[in-house]
Amino acid sequence: MFEAHVLHLLRRYLGEYVHGLSLETLKISVWKGDVVLKNLNLKAEALNSLNLPVTVKAGFVGTITLKVPWKRLGKEPVIVLIDRVFVLAHPVLDGRTLKEDDREKLLEAKIQQIEETESATLEAISGSTEGNPAGNSWLGSLIATIIGNLKITISNVHIRYEDCISNPGHPFSSGVTLAKLAAVTMDEQGNETFDTSGALDKLRKALQLERLAVYHDSDKLPWNLDMKWEDLSPKEWIEVFEDGINEPAADCAVVSKWAMNRNYLVSPINGILKYHRLGNQERNDSDIPFEKASLVLSDVSLTITEAQYHDWIKLLEVISRYKTYIEISHLRPVMPVSKESYFLWWRYAAQATLQQRKMCYRFSWDRISLMCKLRRRYVHLYASLLQQSSSVDKSEVRDIEKDLDSKVILLWR
Repeated sequence: MFEAHVLHLLRRYLGEYVHGLSLETLKISVWKGDVVLKNLNLKAEALNSLNLPVTVKAGFVGTITLKVPWKRLGKEPVIVLIDRVFVLAHPVLDGRTLKEDDREKLLEAKIQQIEETESATLEAISGSTEGNPAGNSWLGSLIATIIGNLKITISNVHIRYEDCISNPGHPFSSGVTLAKLAAVTMDEQGNETFDTSGALDKLRKALQLERLAVYHDSDKLPWNLDMKWEDLSPKEWIEVFEDGINEPAADCAVVSKWAMNRNYLVSPINGILKYHRLGNQERNDSDIPFEKASLVLSDVSLTITEAQYHDWIKLLEVISRYKTYIEISHLRPVMPVSKESYFLWWRYAAQATLQQRKMCYRFSWDRISLMCKLRRRYVHLYASLLQQSSSVDKSEVRDIEKDLDSKVILLWR
């Protein structure tokens, strides 16, 4: 029973980001108790959910390990270990052009976000109206215990962004490095433990942070390799990305060319976060906080130069223009400017300007009438889809959703 949930989570959360996941291999590994995935390549769309003008140029995950203690399930924690996550990102576009493929990717990301929100809303409604019967069952209680005691460790992370577009004539590179991030369940004294009495309800977690750093190198060209990134071996990935993440050993003080002259905005810091949430049955006294968190950090050193400041201002301007463009991209005509289409472009300019200024251009009588008809049509099509009617054309639903705001779609659903 539980292995089906494990497979579902692995496919759902990993399948979106990495290549080469085999369902049969996962199934065999889960039954053995250990799932070990090695040397995975990230997909170019792995950063799409951020809604930023950024795409993955190259990405590598060294090892993902899932340890499931089948014989002691519910008594010992399920352990997730992720080691060596290396990501190289770059601008996806200049903010002025959007290909048809990009439009489709944006629509898919929008629909996925809507469906996740819809699912969470329905689960919340179901839980409040029906008393969450699944949570009271043996399987539901077991899953809650397992998730509440999940032990996660992420180590050796390096995410690098290279940009030759945002600040013309001044290429720059920014990056985040992390030696270790570990989350465990703790008791009232702050010691690691395994909680069998409602661990997911009255959550008590400790988060350990080691050597988190942010760097920014101004007027530096992108890394140049003698081969394609996808042809790099695991050893070569480690050689390029791992240097500088951990404290160098005394007998290994030589820094490789990949980490030389690195300029830190935030020098490496360590810290620990403790979080405690009261269970639903414990929330009787309003004077006692329902949630408490404490964060202790080592010395924090922040440094910024004038060149770094200008790079970040330019980057934020590009992001702002991109987000604005995405908001009005569905209004943009698909045909080029010509004598036959000039009126479409003038209409686009007017609608885009009014939408950016948050004016009520949508509230003309014709617009209201059209939206009412569209809503009736959409509700009918969506209800038929939920009933798995084979006669419903899903493309018509997508055509309607393409031009609607996400909040409107959720309201109609």
